[in-house]
Amino acid sequence: MFQADNSPTIGIWFMPDNNLNGMLEDFCRQLAVANAIGCAERCVYQAKRDGYATFIDSHESKAVIHTFLAWQDRPGMPLGQAITARSLNPSQPIAKKFIDFLQSLFDPET
Repeated sequence: MFQADNSPTIGIWFMPDNNLNGMLEDFCRQLAVANAIGCAERCVYQAKRDGYATFIDSHESKAVIHTFLAWQDRPGMPLGQAITARSLNPSQPIAKKFIDFLQSLFDPET
C-alpha cells in the first residue's frame, strides 16, 4: 500500500494470492472444495488431451473453475455470485487474507 501526504491510500493485490502468478480464477479455485476442484481439473485435462477443449494453456484455470461451477445448483453463475451462493467458500484462508488486505486499505482503523 502507498500513501502520499494528504492523498488517498493506493493498494495493489496481485492475483491470486499477492505472491504467485495467476488470475482471479486461480484465486477462486482455492475457494472450491478440493476434491471437487480436483475432479473438474481431471475433466478439463482429459477434454484437452482428447482434443475437445480449445482454450489456450494460460486459461486453464478459467476452464477448471467454470467446469466446477457448471456442476453447482445454478450452473453458469458468475464468480461473485458463486461466492455469495457459497458454491465457493469465502471462509478459506486465501479469502481471509484478501479481506484483511481490503480492510486495511479502506478501513485502516480496524
